[in-house]
Amino acid sequence: MYYTGNLLAAERWSDASNMWNGCSPEAMRREATRWILGTIERTARLGHHEYDSPGYHVEHMAPLIGLFEHTRDEHLRKQVERVLTLKMADMALEYFNGSWAGSHSREGYRENTWTRVGPIQTLQYLYLGGEPFDADHHVHHYAIPAAVSGYRPPPMFAEMAWDRSTPQRVRKTKAPRNIIRHSPAAADPVYKTTYMSRSFALGSAQINLPGTAAGPIDLVSWDLTWSAPKHEGKICCNHPFQGPERFSAFLGPYPQNARRAIGCDKPYLQSVDRLFGASPFERMLQHDGAILVLYRIPEDDEAPFVNLYLPPGTQWTEQDGWLFGDQTDFYVGLRPIGNYHWERIREARNDGTMVTSGDLIDGWLLRIDDPNAGLALEAVEATDVESFEAFRQQRQALKVDLQDWPDANRVRMQTLAGTHMEIDYDGEHLIDGQVVDYDQWPLYEASGGTQAEVGTGRMRFAHGSAVVDVDFELDPARKLMPMRVIG
Repeated sequence: MYYTGNLLAAERWSDASNMWNGCSPEAMRREATRWILGTIERTARLGHHEYDSPGYHVEHMAPLIGLFEHTRDEHLRKQVERVLTLKMADMALEYFNGSWAGSHSREGYRENTWTRVGPIQTLQYLYLGGEPFDADHHVHHYAIPAAVSGYRPPPMFAEMAWDRSTPQRVRKTKAPRNIIRHSPAAADPVYKTTYMSRSFALGSAQINLPGTAAGPIDLVSWDLTWSAPKHEGKICCNHPFQGPERFSAFLGPYPQNARRAIGCDKPYLQSVDRLFGASPFERMLQHDGAILVLYRIPEDDEAPFVNLYLPPGTQWTEQDGWLFGDQTDFYVGLRPIGNYHWERIREARNDGTMVTSGDLIDGWLLRIDDPNAGLALEAVEATDVESFEAFRQQRQALKVDLQDWPDANRVRMQTLAGTHMEIDYDGEHLIDGQVVDYDQWPLYEASGGTQAEVGTGRMRFAHGSAVVDVDFELDPARKLMPMRVIG
């Protein structure tokens, strides 16, 4: 936003003696162009930094749409159009009936149990269509540049977003979040997995945090999503880690007063009931509609437990350690690892006197009271099994192998389809005995021909017979501009 404004102002008043910052229009234009092209190149080669955020994705797209509409620099305009194509692909690949499924870099504010989240819904409606206009979801001032712009994404993305006739396996690589202090090492890339089935979507990410200071405070590492009213279409869990150095890793305050300073503005970040936010002690492995999530929380942690959110409208059946829910079109089974108890969680914006219905959060909170907590979950289409009863019996009979947890750091699970999953907490992840090589994760990959390799700046997005090829015409050997160098 900052550099878009500077660049367009420098182009508009190119004959001014100097600009607001004391620089000549040409100097300001060059600086802005260098920074914008540098961030576009990083996105094309490494993936989006603040990735797939229902709240901030529209804020990244809006200034780019303004640039596309108004800049006089044709090379910049072409690169802007290309990176907008990437951001549209990010939306379409994981779009699920009005929701953005899977892991998100930023989805906090006590909204991640909602079925529809964030101002990104405005761009989803404008560019992906497919549903009637709803002012409660499809109006936001962030979308004004898109509404008045001549920019139009390739129509294939709307078809990709709405076609759930066959399951889609989506993989993405996203650039690590830059950490400016309190961390001895840089974060590794984020590796996303999202399984888009007909009636549900399960998504997760290997966050690869380098320490307790790292990880955005409003990150969502995994969730199960389906079409349902608010609070009724999400399952997620979280360890509400609250290390003081973490709050000042990305924001201004020093560690000594970070918790108080940030807590004054966002008191819910101090809540032990929090259902979002990256934990440095969380590990996970996903295969299609099944996921294993493990935690090794230090005994002296302020919150040595895990919060698991379950929708209140589902009739949950407890059976030999498992919880089963019949969602009509699909079935879900989850097996908490560790002792747990049921609580009702209800939070509202207007909480000054009494909360009778939670417009922010309203559902079941299962507190897994174990520093070695975990969760096994599997969702299957109702058409893939004989009945809900058959699903319960089959899933319960397969069990979860905990004989090496926590002492040997390992948990195993077999899915209903016969796939063997095995996760070592700080070691290998295996699917049917084969090690999952995250270092070979693609920049983009999805069923049907979508493919892009990290570092190349070239990608193909495909759906049916339609293809969108994008080539940023970059030199993979060229050194990238440091993210925080701006001039």
